[in-house]
Amino acid sequence: MLFNSLEYLLVFLPIVFTIYFGLSKFKLFKTAVFFLLLASLFFYGSYKIEYVYIIIVSILFNYGISCVFRTDIKDIYKKSFLIFGIVGNVVILVGFKYFTFLAEVFSKINLFPFDTMKVILPLGISFFTLQQISYIVDCYKKDIEKYNLLDYALFVCFFPQLVAGPIVRHEEMIPQFRNVQNRFVNQDNIFIGIFLLTVGLLKKVLIADNFADFITRAIEYNLYNDFYISWFLGFSKVMQGYFDFSGYCDIALGSAFLFNIVLPWNFNSPYKAVSILDYWSRWHMTLVRFLKDYIFIPLGGNTKGLMRSCINVMIVFFVYGCWKGSNPVNLIYGILNGVLVCINKIWNKFNINMPKVLAVALTFITLMLLTCFISIDNFNQAFAILKPMFGIGCEFNPITISGLNLKFYPTFPPLELNIILLLACLYFSFFSKNSTELAQVYIKANNTFYTIILDIIFVITVLSITRSKEFLYFLF
Repeated sequence: MLFNSLEYLLVFLPIVFTIYFGLSKFKLFKTAVFFLLLASLFFYGSYKIEYVYIIIVSILFNYGISCVFRTDIKDIYKKSFLIFGIVGNVVILVGFKYFTFLAEVFSKINLFPFDTMKVILPLGISFFTLQQISYIVDCYKKDIEKYNLLDYALFVCFFPQLVAGPIVRHEEMIPQFRNVQNRFVNQDNIFIGIFLLTVGLLKKVLIADNFADFITRAIEYNLYNDFYISWFLGFSKVMQGYFDFSGYCDIALGSAFLFNIVLPWNFNSPYKAVSILDYWSRWHMTLVRFLKDYIFIPLGGNTKGLMRSCINVMIVFFVYGCWKGSNPVNLIYGILNGVLVCINKIWNKFNINMPKVLAVALTFITLMLLTCFISIDNFNQAFAILKPMFGIGCEFNPITISGLNLKFYPTFPPLELNIILLLACLYFSFFSKNSTELAQVYIKANNTFYTIILDIIFVITVLSITRSKEFLYFLF
């Protein structure tokens, strides 16, 4: 059941909302929480029932580890259980994400007969595993309140953030579930929720998905050996990636607001960044927060000199590349970002500033170049896309304007991009307020005209859902 589906928007979400608050109205609070947990498991199992068994085992394993830290045993044993818990989570994550890749490698060298063996990759395992690692580490380090299994399971499974984040912390979620005031309908939160749902659908259905055909055709039919097509391909992938994932997160936040739950914001206008370092403080902020708090800082962070700081950065981005997927190209993508962040940190030591417009433009161009290593099968394909962007061995075919479309010649199948779509992306990325800021403006304005516009956009996006596609981050 996808966020961008009629089943979710018109059936699942209204039913769960009605029953949850109906139970709460009769002060059946524990029953309401238990129902929300069951609804979340149903939502997750709608993709594949096997996923439910996997996440339940993961929850029981990590909750059991956390309980050990509250027993009266020696610190050395607690530390052993912490290591066991972290390693166990990592092994499970790596096992699911890398088994098929390793099986193919072993089969090619005739080491093991893995030709027909495949392992399903549970949706969201990259996200809920990190979420639970942070929980057991916090239980080991801090004297946090003991949560019952129901609260903990809902913290992990809460359906708006289960499949692709944001990656939440126990201290920012469980107290909200326990707050009795949050068990009753809040009109303001409903307005915010519907606003964010609509904006998220707009980003996904009307913007991100409209780049999909251009990207798919250009890559599958090797049409990118043209200077202009290669750059528009980079632009399209950058925009599709942002509006797809940002749209998902907006829908997640909006869905949570309906239940009076505030999830952490995940994006802060990343394409307005003036450097790669600035970009990574704005993009996928909850993942960056996890990597910073549980890897970078424990390694020493910035406290042991520039050289050690850069080494720590490279370790973090190596982990990020591994987390992103089993394709070796993903690992290179992570390492390249690490190198650029290190260069940025060294550059900052010289206190050299450049005009903001130039800094934003150079950062964005760098991101377009990096997209050559995203959603690509192998290195040859990545470099085949990268070379035309530098004018190496490529063609310079003309671009024509037909109606509201840019048409690229000569290509088969034909490639075209909508001009209004391109201009809208540029406006929303570089000049407009982001969805977080717009939500605040909308609520404060309390303007009927804005609500009518919002209703129209919602209807248009819902009518366009029939051709909508799966979210890109489901691949992770």
